[in-house]
Amino acid sequence: MANEAKAGPKASPKSKGPQLPVILSANDLLEGDVVFLGAEGWTRDPAKAMVADEPNAAAELEARAAVAVKANVVVDAYLVPVEILPSGLAAARHFRELIRQRGPSVHPAYGKEAEFNNDYGR
Repeated sequence: MANEAKAGPKASPKSKGPQLPVILSANDLLEGDVVFLGAEGWTRDPAKAMVADEPNAAAELEARAAVAVKANVVVDAYLVPVEILPSGLAAARHFRELIRQRGPSVHPAYGKEAEFNNDYGR
């Protein structure tokens, strides 16, 4: 799995904001699970995450996350740079985030990758 994603994009002093496109990831405060901001609210399925491919859309995701953080629904909300795979799935570019997206790394038959049948192009 580590070979499938690159070490994440590094911000330089000249860069402003994350590399686009992005999705918004957080941890569910009650369950502790990784969740993504989707059109219908927070979801465990990364395929349902809203993708922002312009700065204003990314700012809107952050604004929605701030409301959820303040309401104690989620914690540690942040934008995750993604690439859109041929399957249409927005897959994280950084290997740490890809692991969070797929679920437990013990085996692909377990966790989110198996539960939601997301195609990461393996």
